[in-house]
Amino acid sequence: MDSILKNFSYERTLSQDTQRKVVHLLGQVQGKACIVTVEKLFFDESVLPILTNRVDHVEEEVQNNIYGWCLGHLDLKAMDTRIKYVYPATELHIRKHEQQQRCLIVETPRLYEEITKPYIDAIPASRIAWVMNILEGTAEKDRVLFHDKDPQDGFVILPDMKWDGHPSSLYLVAIVMQNGLTSLRQLSGCHVPLLKHIQSTVHALVKEKYQLDPHQIQIFFHYQPSYYHLHLHITALSLQDPPGATVGQAHLLDTVLYHLEHIPGYYQQATLPFVVGDQHPLYQSYQAWLNH
Repeated sequence: MDSILKNFSYERTLSQDTQRKVVHLLGQVQGKACIVTVEKLFFDESVLPILTNRVDHVEEEVQNNIYGWCLGHLDLKAMDTRIKYVYPATELHIRKHEQQQRCLIVETPRLYEEITKPYIDAIPASRIAWVMNILEGTAEKDRVLFHDKDPQDGFVILPDMKWDGHPSSLYLVAIVMQNGLTSLRQLSGCHVPLLKHIQSTVHALVKEKYQLDPHQIQIFFHYQPSYYHLHLHITALSLQDPPGATVGQAHLLDTVLYHLEHIPGYYQQATLPFVVGDQHPLYQSYQAWLNH
């Protein structure tokens, strides 16, 4: 990490989210494209009692009746920023992080078979090499919270890279061991036992480690997912606006289980709307249909 940051040569800002306090920067490291993401973290609870005493400079003070506000600088020793990088970054990584317009695609089973599935099938296996490293235990072993290594019914649970470590913003991910399961579309009634095992394991784990009850978390799939190896997102309900919680993208596990238990082939028959950015390769695949 230190070498990446010291040798990073800034080119442009790909995007900035003022609500989440995140910026994605594009640059070069030793002649190769690099994306650096910088995110402001929550205040550590240990500094809250002394927070007001750490304001050492204020500007633009405004006072109106009982209300007042200003800009200020806090002199804190605590870590307050998370930094991530993608290096070397491909054109796909750059498009993913770039500011872009979003489009709603109403995907019927026919459109899935004719457009989405060929797009997924054409993705090289190397794109999810990092996922395989986690499942095979060759990377991030110290971050894994649970690992059932059964090749068909096993799964791994670990913190999502976006989580800052605070229980109130809990963000975990569960990744299935089974190869060939890419997304919600491939789930059927035969996968209910696996999904229920994941659900019960998650409930027990977050209760033991983070003192969170089942009704204080949500477990959901993304459709479309950010990578095509089946995984589930686990977040605390106290985490406001988790990434990917857009209407049409997040599918709660409880709802998925209900559908599969009553109609085993539901996700092969259903129309599944999803949101995609206009720089995403899948959007490019859909352009002819959108312009029809």
